[in-house]
Amino acid sequence: MKTTPLLLGAAVLFWGWHTDLLPFAATIALLLEGSRLVAWRWNVAAGDFRRVADGCALVFLALAVYLYSANQTTRAILTVIQWLPLVTLPLVALQVYSMSDTIPLNTVFLSLRRKAAPTPPRPWRTINLAYPYLVLCLAAAGAANVRGARFYLGFCLLLAWALWPARSPRDSALVWGGSLALVVLVGYAGHVGLHDLQRHVGDRFVAWFTPSPIGEADAARTRTAIGEIGALKLSDRIVLRVEPGRGSPPLLLREASYTVYASSTWWAARAAFESVRPERDGTTWALTDDVASREAATISAYLRDGRGFLALPTGTTRIESLPVTTMERSPLGAVRVDGGPRLVAYRVRAGPASSLDAPPGPADLAVPPAEASAVARVAGELDLASKSPADMLDTVAEFFRQRFTYSTYASLNAGDREPGATALGDFLLRSRSGHCEYFAAATVLLLRAAGIPARYATGYSVQEFSRLEKAYVVRDRHAHAWALVYHDGAWRDFDTTPPGWVNAEQAAASIWEPVADAWSRAAFLFTRWRARERTGGVPDGLAWVLIPLLILLGWRLYAKKRVARLKTTAAPRVLITPGADSEWYRIARRLEDLGMPRQPGETQSRWVARLDGAGERPLSTESLRPILDLHDRYRFDPAGVSDAEKEVLKSGVHAWLERHQSA
Repeated sequence: MKTTPLLLGAAVLFWGWHTDLLPFAATIALLLEGSRLVAWRWNVAAGDFRRVADGCALVFLALAVYLYSANQTTRAILTVIQWLPLVTLPLVALQVYSMSDTIPLNTVFLSLRRKAAPTPPRPWRTINLAYPYLVLCLAAAGAANVRGARFYLGFCLLLAWALWPARSPRDSALVWGGSLALVVLVGYAGHVGLHDLQRHVGDRFVAWFTPSPIGEADAARTRTAIGEIGALKLSDRIVLRVEPGRGSPPLLLREASYTVYASSTWWAARAAFESVRPERDGTTWALTDDVASREAATISAYLRDGRGFLALPTGTTRIESLPVTTMERSPLGAVRVDGGPRLVAYRVRAGPASSLDAPPGPADLAVPPAEASAVARVAGELDLASKSPADMLDTVAEFFRQRFTYSTYASLNAGDREPGATALGDFLLRSRSGHCEYFAAATVLLLRAAGIPARYATGYSVQEFSRLEKAYVVRDRHAHAWALVYHDGAWRDFDTTPPGWVNAEQAAASIWEPVADAWSRAAFLFTRWRARERTGGVPDGLAWVLIPLLILLGWRLYAKKRVARLKTTAAPRVLITPGADSEWYRIARRLEDLGMPRQPGETQSRWVARLDGAGERPLSTESLRPILDLHDRYRFDPAGVSDAEKEVLKSGVHAWLERHQSA
């Protein structure tokens, strides 16, 4: 290998560290760096290189198709990138243990195989896989969803290690190191700034150009209209599966909460999302600093296009085993993810005194003017102003339980209520019948009128245990709304919907529900089998797919007679570059002998131009320009020069030297 000793092995270990594939990485590092200690090489034919390259390409294609069919998200792409160092290992290992330091480009580029390559191939038509493999390891480590300062520092150190031998000799080590450090700092600042700018522009774009009309679900969870949850209650589809941790499962799983109410719509005001960084394994996400939490449940959910909002119990502090690319949380307790598989099964830890929600503010005590009259009337009837906070909560809960009934249908049509009355006011004063959205909204406003901060929450109710699933199942019809109240220094769930709503929803279930449940169970098991991932994102046994290929490769090397095992000589390898035998270098030596050498870092063309501009010109430099042009083409042009042009270069050098032999 032509890389700096131990550099490639360090890059492989860096990849294994960030993808949790350290045992594989250690083996690969020993295999590659061990080639420096072995005194023999294989005389590998070009056809063998092509066959191994084709095998690696087939493995890559199979891996990509398998992962994308299981996830169908960008997560699959990132997972494939993470495993590229292992997929391409056979080809790289074959090169480092072969007689050649490079392999023909048409080995890895199928488009070049149509063209007949010269024998032996020109240097510019070959490639040394060591440095591309180094870059591949760094890219694979970066795709592992660990975006901390330690990763960036390690990444930059490896790049500095690789660039150090190629630094310009005219710059001191201090100048070179300082310049690199400046680039590293600017790059990090630019990365963070661009990430924040992208998030800000994306949020603005959604807010400006994609407003959600009343009655439609808001993909950004910035608003919800009364009636949206009611529409979901017509479906028996299973959307969540909940396995309790210690004790009973959480009764309510929240997706979002809202603070401002107007025109039958709740709004999440000033709820900008902020990023949550994963821990080192890439699948654990700490939402709060509270460590005194217990395992609340394991929740299985589907992510549409790899993104969505998580259903979480109040008090969630930590989410484990969640392989997503990004996670963001809002001050109102909503947690959204992106870049995940189709199906996720995440463990949730929660604490009784913990909360993702920001402390209460003025909006949590506001009652809209349109609802103020009806709310004040009910609050006066209940005499809430004279009660303690605990008694207020008991009074409001008893009020809705005793005087209201649950209904799976409630109309928002103004013609169905008294003139001037709002939908919520009609619910409080006249109909006193509705579904959970009415109970939750009325509860929030009543408590605010009594001086207790409250918010409107939406999510799901956990209530149905399935013997078939051996877990709790949550259906569309279990979509629910309730109040969040700030009591005893923490936000707490407060559900005033009459308990009979569970039986009312169950009574409306379809007779085909058992058949649909069996089909849903089968689809769930199949999807979980396909999408089950290790921390790095690949099923446990998939890493061993390459082992038969490596065994087959070794068998071919030993079995084929035309592949001989040869010992390398101790003579150093000579790197032959195009134009190294150019006649121009005779002129360069002659100029140096005459006391006109090149300055450090000065190019050939600038050297000749400087000699032209000298005050005294004892030498004729005009004739040097066409000679230098031919030399530059011979040295740097990938197409090279013809034999006739080489003769012109040679004759021009001889003629110039004869004219200045006695100078």
